[in-house]
Amino acid sequence: MSKSIQLFDGMTDEQVQTILSKLPSRRYKKNHMLIFEDDPIEKIYIIKSGMLKVYRMHEGKELRLGFAKRHEVLGEIELFSDGNALSSVEVIEDGEIYYLSQSDFTTLIYENKALLKNIFRIYNQRFKALNRQIQNLTFHSVHTRVCRTLLDFLENSEASTDLIIQHTNQSTIASIIGATRESVSKTFKDLQDEKIIALESKKIRILNLAKLKAYANI
Repeated sequence: MSKSIQLFDGMTDEQVQTILSKLPSRRYKKNHMLIFEDDPIEKIYIIKSGMLKVYRMHEGKELRLGFAKRHEVLGEIELFSDGNALSSVEVIEDGEIYYLSQSDFTTLIYENKALLKNIFRIYNQRFKALNRQIQNLTFHSVHTRVCRTLLDFLENSEASTDLIIQHTNQSTIASIIGATRESVSKTFKDLQDEKIIALESKKIRILNLAKLKAYANI
């Protein structure tokens, strides 16, 4: 358990279980809005199951920033900024989520100093991911951006060892990379024709990882 939840890195399974056993949780259905951008955020969330999308609105369009899945944490960054929510978060797969107030979370940090270090590590990883996304939008073709995004999804997928990406589609990727659905569809067809990927029911299977990395310039 302690190895699964990055926030609790460096803590024993017993310590983690003690913390989680004291936290209330709630089940959420698909399409439930957990957090609204710019609204006050008063809770920290730890995802027990399910999946959520994280996005911002810009000029009336949805800019998808990524996804949050099992064992990930939401809302901890706002704790230090003392501001409103930086993005909206919507449930896209039924799940259960632990939650605690910011004051309780602060107390938890004082009792477990390792948490603070882990929070800054998570923040650094998110900053790097956002920087990669900006570079993709600025310097790379749609074809390269699609390949890089597929690799990002694969890296964060629970089924990464099987080279399977779940819970995403061409529209989602188009939103993330700032491209039209048609241009992403063309790239997918090219990748399928070259037997680099295969589209299956609600999943994308990577058939040739080395070639996908080559097209992503990695």
